[in-house]
Amino acid sequence: MAPPPPPPSGFNFSFPPSLEPYNLSLSAYLPTRSRNLPVPLKYAATGALVFNSQNKILLIQRAPHDSMPLKWEIPGGAIDEEDLTVLYGLARELWEEAGLLLKKVVRVVNLGEEPDVFFTRSGRLVEKVSFEVEVEDTEKVRLDPEEHVNFCWVGEEECRGGGTEEGMELEFSTVRQRAVVCRGFELRRGEGEKGE
Repeated sequence: MAPPPPPPSGFNFSFPPSLEPYNLSLSAYLPTRSRNLPVPLKYAATGALVFNSQNKILLIQRAPHDSMPLKWEIPGGAIDEEDLTVLYGLARELWEEAGLLLKKVVRVVNLGEEPDVFFTRSGRLVEKVSFEVEVEDTEKVRLDPEEHVNFCWVGEEECRGGGTEEGMELEFSTVRQRAVVCRGFELRRGEGEKGE
């Protein structure tokens, strides 16, 4: 199933001045992030921490035929060369993976001062940048079944404990993914403001 086209109105969202470094094209952004890395970055990805009015976060479950089958993660994915900016890539991925329209990028959710980088199975070095976001309507989650098969809204203790109140296991795609989600809850409570 092909991803849905962008909404007719395009992606119109706001962000604070502190996020201006992410309002760059991929080719302009990557050189700013490559210092202290073993090889220059050529790829970047985003993640969207979406919270609803009950302070629960949206998690989506990977398809059984995909890498990391049936593991849970936040919506996100690769920034494409065609994306106008890193933030535009965030909006596009949120739309493609969860059917949600980005309204506002609130802040970066970092685990530290250094970029969050990882090697893919094909050996590509990728930086993943996660952002807390607000969306137009949290009730309109729509998944692409080729990529994700389920979604849920979970609280902080459920994320930390690895399971929902209903008894569903929450096995995250990576240890770092779980840590980013927990960090998002901490920042919402006002803890550890350093690193935003």
